[in-house]
Amino acid sequence: MAKLIPSLNSCLRRMQAGERRFARRLESHLEDDYLCWYELPVGKRQRYADFIILHPRRGLLLLEIKDWKLETIQKMDKVSATLITEQGIKVVSNPLEQVRQVSYQLVNRLESDPQLIAPSGRYRGKLLFPYGYGVVLSNILRRQFDETDLQEVLPPHQV
Repeated sequence: MAKLIPSLNSCLRRMQAGERRFARRLESHLEDDYLCWYELPVGKRQRYADFIILHPRRGLLLLEIKDWKLETIQKMDKVSATLITEQGIKVVSNPLEQVRQVSYQLVNRLESDPQLIAPSGRYRGKLLFPYGYGVVLSNILRRQFDETDLQEVLPPHQV
């Protein structure tokens, strides 16, 4: 079972429904050597991805979880998403762009530690481990996603 930091019980109240379901899946499906942080502040602006997942051999994965439903997404481009909410139309950051920015801030911070970077070779000065980022659309099935034009702004391999 993966270790969630802070513990699931301590952050359940502030989690959205999709984040709760995802956190429970992380704990139950990942092996013991995974560390998973929920809303860990990163960088000077204290931005955060919903989850940062670390495995000693597989590397780092940052994920943004969205509880959006397909019918609530009015439009999306590479910078923003326009959503239909109970309060009206709302424009928010594109979740992939949001998590991308956080991942680069985290990578830049980690690369300042000499013990975490490659000392020579092709990846000299870069992290010793792989990293990636993506979006989890917790209320949209893969089949539904594949039938939309969201793939133009959210590459399928990152969703």
